[in-house]
Amino acid sequence: MGEPERNDGLPGVAESYWVATSPETGFPPLDGDGRVDVTVIGGGIAGITTAFLLKRAGLTVALLDAGRIVKGATGYTTAKITSLHRLIYRDLIDRFGSTKARQYADANQAGIEMIASLVREHNIPCSFKRKPAYTYAESEDSRDLVAAEVDAARSLHLPAAFVDDVPLPGRTYGAVILENQAQFHPRNYLLLLAGHLPGEGSYIFEMTRALGIEEQDDGVRVRTDQGSLSSDYAVLATHYPIYDRPGSYFARMRASRSYALGIRINEPFPDGIFINADGPVHSWRSQPAASDSELVIVTGEAHGTGR
Repeated sequence: MGEPERNDGLPGVAESYWVATSPETGFPPLDGDGRVDVTVIGGGIAGITTAFLLKRAGLTVALLDAGRIVKGATGYTTAKITSLHRLIYRDLIDRFGSTKARQYADANQAGIEMIASLVREHNIPCSFKRKPAYTYAESEDSRDLVAAEVDAARSLHLPAAFVDDVPLPGRTYGAVILENQAQFHPRNYLLLLAGHLPGEGSYIFEMTRALGIEEQDDGVRVRTDQGSLSSDYAVLATHYPIYDRPGSYFARMRASRSYALGIRINEPFPDGIFINADGPVHSWRSQPAASDSELVIVTGEAHGTGR
């Protein structure tokens, strides 16, 4: 493969940093028909984590991906590991009640600790680092929303606090802060987990597109362009649902596009991971790069695809 094309007017290459700084995979496609306990469709963080935990529990697993694993949405993420998602907790409480909102908060906190535990257990070199997470206000109006989010998060037993000073350049109006969150290199983390999957009756099949799922008396059959897999269960971990019954979620989903830049600066980046509270998304974090340098990853300005 040749070098990715340069983006007109910008230095560097138009390529995900995570993809550019991790090894390529070469798992084979499915060849004919087979059977496992569970078929997992989708090779991103949800699919690989699910397959890894199922195999560790003693089940045989086949992980399918239409292309190469960790090259979809997970390969282009900001790679923040945080329970703080802009202004979500006040909305969750209002829409679903405190019990379900607490489940969401607890699940996110448990996910952070699970990743941290796996990094320690397998000594994964993925630049995992604990960081405080900030959702900051860019206006006086947003400040009130942020203050309300602090109250909502604390009511769900999250250790949230309001701070007036945000360690970012430019004008801010306070933030909700959640300590002991994290960031990492997602491909380095997931490729090591994926390496534990093949063997003992379990497989990774790349370049294998799932075409349909048929429910049967003894489980399910996943048809692909390379053969079929029968299993007791199938897990859909695709970014977009390929089997959507009865929710019709595909009809309610909207594609969007946002942008990311990896920028080298001449001074240390503040300690933390950051996102603004309201309006067009502005997300910031740093990443250790080659030669003891630091890359600042700036993302946002989402819009409907094609607009």
